Amino acid sequence: MVSVWLFGREFSQNTVKDLLALPSARTTIVLAKFVVAGAWCLALTVQLVVLGLAIGTMLGLPGWSADLAVSGVATMAVTAVMAVLLTTPIALAASAGRGYLPGVGVLMAAIFSAQVVAALGYGQYFPWSIPALFSGLAGPDAGSPGLLGVALVVLVGVVGVAATALWWRNADQDR
Repeated sequence: MVSVWLFGREFSQNTVKDLLALPSARTTIVLAKFVVAGAWCLALTVQLVVLGLAIGTMLGLPGWSADLAVSGVATMAVTAVMAVLLTTPIALAASAGRGYLPGVGVLMAAIFSAQVVAALGYGQYFPWSIPALFSGLAGPDAGSPGLLGVALVVLVGVVGVAATALWWRNADQDR
């Protein structure tokens, strides 16, 4: 939703012309939006980890250890980075669709497809299934995404940033 907001807001509120009137290159604007999205998601991840550890401590959950906490935080961090990388095509959809709804539509389609593809046993080949497989959210029988899965996530992230930057640079912004 962070990418949908950052990349669809100007079109929905008809302020994109004001943003593009600034003396900054369009690709610089796009890269700045991605940096803000990454920082915003990082802040949300830190909040999630801190609250999770605090609530777990208050509840006195059994099996607590420092090693388990470090392992869990590392898994959450890597999963969060993968999730942020997978939002780049959603930013492209919000931009090309010139608003919130196309981005939300792509987000819902990606989530739905990730679950179906993972349930069929091909999740390690579908980038949007990889974070759930890596984190163990898909269950112990789902398997590990492997290096190929992580490479696919990185590829989607890089291609999404490049495609979004190219779209912003070349699109006719007539609003």
